[in-house]
Amino acid sequence: MGYIISCKKELLYISNLWDEVVRPEYKNIIFWAVIIGLLHILSLSNNLLFHTLVEMFSIIVAYIIFLLAWESKTFLENRYILFIGISYFFVGTLDLLHTLSYESMGIFPGFGTNLPTQLWIAARYMQGISFLVASLLLIKYGMNGVRDYVRPVEKSMFAWRVFFIYAVTTLLCILSIFVFRNFPDSYIEGSGLTLFKILSEYVISLMLFCSLVLLYFKRNCFENKVFKLLAASIILTIFSELTFTIFTNVYDFQFALGHYLKLLSFYLIYKAIVEMGFGEPYSFLFRELKYNEEDLRQKAALLSEEYNRMCGIIGINKYLAEDVGKWDKNEKSYYSFIQDLHGILFQLNKDFRLLFLYGPVEEMIGYMKQDFLSGKINWEEIVLPEDRHVIFENREKLKSNLDLVIESEYRIRAKNGEIKWVREFLQKISDESRTSAKFQGSVHDITQYKMAAEALKKIEGTRIKEIHHRIKNNLQVISSLLSLQAEKFEDEKVLEAFRESQNRVASIAIIHEELHEGNSIDTLDFADYLQKLTADLFSSYHVGKSHVNLKLELKHVYLGMDTAIPLGIIVNELISNSLKHAFPDGDNGEISIQLQEADKYVSKPEKPETGISCQDEPNIDYILTVADNGRGIPEEIDFINTDSLGLQLINILTEQIDGCIELRRNRGTEFVIWFSSSENSGKLK
Repeated sequence: MGYIISCKKELLYISNLWDEVVRPEYKNIIFWAVIIGLLHILSLSNNLLFHTLVEMFSIIVAYIIFLLAWESKTFLENRYILFIGISYFFVGTLDLLHTLSYESMGIFPGFGTNLPTQLWIAARYMQGISFLVASLLLIKYGMNGVRDYVRPVEKSMFAWRVFFIYAVTTLLCILSIFVFRNFPDSYIEGSGLTLFKILSEYVISLMLFCSLVLLYFKRNCFENKVFKLLAASIILTIFSELTFTIFTNVYDFQFALGHYLKLLSFYLIYKAIVEMGFGEPYSFLFRELKYNEEDLRQKAALLSEEYNRMCGIIGINKYLAEDVGKWDKNEKSYYSFIQDLHGILFQLNKDFRLLFLYGPVEEMIGYMKQDFLSGKINWEEIVLPEDRHVIFENREKLKSNLDLVIESEYRIRAKNGEIKWVREFLQKISDESRTSAKFQGSVHDITQYKMAAEALKKIEGTRIKEIHHRIKNNLQVISSLLSLQAEKFEDEKVLEAFRESQNRVASIAIIHEELHEGNSIDTLDFADYLQKLTADLFSSYHVGKSHVNLKLELKHVYLGMDTAIPLGIIVNELISNSLKHAFPDGDNGEISIQLQEADKYVSKPEKPETGISCQDEPNIDYILTVADNGRGIPEEIDFINTDSLGLQLINILTEQIDGCIELRRNRGTEFVIWFSSSENSGKLK
């Protein structure tokens, strides 16, 4: 036993020494140097096994890339990665047929050595064309600046179209090679490689080179690491293709070298797309958010600039003449200054009758200036009836306060029937004697800005929902990875730990799903959420739990993420504990969840476990009760000070949302959580 411990210590020491001596960036180089060395030794003794191993590695990598790209098709913004991912499924399929078609495999008798070479060329053409077309997609749908939002259904349709095109193309290639046999010969026994095969390798290399150039010009579409890995993969593929133009038989060193380069190129694209693209999904997500933020910032700056310009007009209006006669005398001096003001300037008497009007009246509303000055049309008449109260209320305010400058927005109907939004600034000006008053102001057409603001609001809401969708997908990936990892273990405690972790992740994922599918972008119906969460938990613990009933009494309460996520995890822990421990040996029972307003809660005579009643807590809006009629928590367990991770989470998260929790052990177990729905609750401290 002591010898084994000593050996373990020695191995640990060697491992630590390796980590200290060898820099991380050199570890991969050393690893692949060893792999290629072993493969080269194998190629000298068993060329078929060497070829099969190398090709199977590239085939597996191709299928992995496809599976991840396909599963991410609805939220993956970068069409280059999606297109390459789909294409690699069919490249891998042709490579698989190429591997199986070797004469020594005995699977396709009667075709000779020409068959694997034909399949090789078909696969390489598909790979080269895919890289070139994917780079062209970057030119058309590139990610410079801000891009138009693409709905998930449109992304899915694009993926299916690409898949269908590749499926048809691959089928035609296979039929051409196996059935019609009209695919050009690529290898003739006794003569070697045909001119078609050699020229094809050069053509494929040229396509790959062109794709590399296009990729370089659009390199800002990728994280720097991803671009470098993609570029290196393409370069190695080019050298691999060129190497295959000079070998004469499968035992040449050039043949093995070409496969080494192919092996490395597939590994690099695996690193680029799988590890960087999907292993670090938030790098792509926050890159997109940066572009969207810049878009909103630019448009907000335009709106702010216009707003400030309009506010400046208020100051300018002070210099308007006191009456029309004085304005006429000074018109030349003011004209050059106010001609750039894109609005209508006006002056009213104390009874709000129009005295003066200047600006693009006809251009804005279609009526002549004289129509208003003559009294033929009153301004109030073109204001929509439902907005007229705004004008009259503003006038009453001005009469009562000389110092007010009132800004308001309302809708008017132009002469051609078009509805327009306008922003009006109005202020009161006293004359020299201070015995009477006049009013002046300006009106500006803000229809375009209203439309832009509404569009921005919709875009922002859609993008936030899309973010919730992506986060949900990423959490589901994490849950799936936990499930896959759990399959490697048989210990019940380990499996239970994995299941608990999965359920915690799922409780958060459901919240993001609700926010994505709901009408609000920042609040969700917590009652609907609890129904989905409990259904998932009962499904997770379905074995032997059909005898446990679930009773829900839920008030429809809308909570923000900062409160909903901690509260969801709390419910997940409490329900999980009840399903695991409350009903041993198949006992029948019931789990109940009640969500209600605090003022409708009927307190129970039993004193809570903590000795402190949460009824004394201020600013409590809602009460959540989770109870079961099982065997109850043992008396010796102090749920406030406990080693149980689940109970620790419950206490920590209750404190995080500024809530209060009570435990009652009478007739089973009952947890009562008092919390607030205010914006302050739920925020990290």
